[in-house]
Amino acid sequence: MSSPDGRNGARHAATSDEATTAQAATVALQVPARAEYVPILRAACGQVAPLLGCTFEEIADLKLAVDEASGFLLRNCVALRRGTKHDDLSATVTIAETGMHIALSIAADASVAPDGDDFGWAILTALVDDFSWCVQDSVVRVDIRKHRVGGRRDGDSR
Repeated sequence: MSSPDGRNGARHAATSDEATTAQAATVALQVPARAEYVPILRAACGQVAPLLGCTFEEIADLKLAVDEASGFLLRNCVALRRGTKHDDLSATVTIAETGMHIALSIAADASVAPDGDDFGWAILTALVDDFSWCVQDSVVRVDIRKHRVGGRRDGDSR
């Protein structure tokens, strides 16, 4: 996929000027709640992250965070309904002036919150600035936040 300026978003980390002038944007996706569809959510996050000014390493971290959070939802939630739109895993990626918010959600008849000592939880907390698990009625949501980064230019050292 190409960005509006024709560059490949997966190969371009936005410069400081591009990151600060990027307009707020929201991307919403729904995929079947199955592990084989999680790469679609990862890819979407990877395409949007350069708008925040993320480096290649930070993009990889966000994609891994989406993978881990999706895994938590798929492993820790049970939906008794089958064959309905409620079987979907939903993702909303929002880019704003202050950073990126990724909300992943799934309808569940039962769920178990992840253990704070779980290895996946440790990975998530190391990769992003904020991570939370929320249950509201029959919807379980994972919120991931990444604050705006410095918008390093390609080739700059960390």
